[in-house]
Amino acid sequence: MNKLLFFVLIAFQLQAQDTIVFPKIDVFKRNILEVSYGKPLGDLSSKYKSSITTAFYMRTKIAKRQFIDFGVELSGIINGKSVDYKVGNENIQLDGSKSAFFLGFRYTRFLIQSKNENFHIESNTGIGWKYLYYSKPEDEIYEDLDLKPTLNTIGFSQGIKLVFYGFGLHCNYQYAPYDLFNSKIERNFGGSSINFGLSGCWNF
Repeated sequence: MNKLLFFVLIAFQLQAQDTIVFPKIDVFKRNILEVSYGKPLGDLSSKYKSSITTAFYMRTKIAKRQFIDFGVELSGIINGKSVDYKVGNENIQLDGSKSAFFLGFRYTRFLIQSKNENFHIESNTGIGWKYLYYSKPEDEIYEDLDLKPTLNTIGFSQGIKLVFYGFGLHCNYQYAPYDLFNSKIERNFGGSSINFGLSGCWNF
């Protein structure tokens, strides 16, 4: 009788194990690398010709098809132009900018996603801190001048991206009003630009 009861219990245990449903593993890509070509718009177009930007973001899921991306963007400035900068009662010409930096986050939402999840279209809305680096003139008369004319401000972005098997094409508009926190540069300095580029995403 004891042996029969033992085998019955084993059979019920095996049947219970067969009915367990394991939840689907969420395998969204957490690491994102983007490379893009940027063109300044409006007043900013007189400050440099174009830029090449490399960005790295880490993605965290907050809801179904909704994410927060935290990351950094480093831009190389092409053909930066000299700009006026006020030092005391004097205006000097800063050498053209050679680099820019952005640190921030963006809200990402999948607008469309295929059933097999290999293709999706996402929107990216970002905010962060944007830096545009300048250097003082190389003339000897400015050697002893203690001047670090970095322009920094709040940056905003709005973009869209098409992703297929982890590889994507993206376009985004950026706005960074550099004269918002700096009265030493010309008014209406400009801050609008548009970027086009490629991206890839993966998990470690």
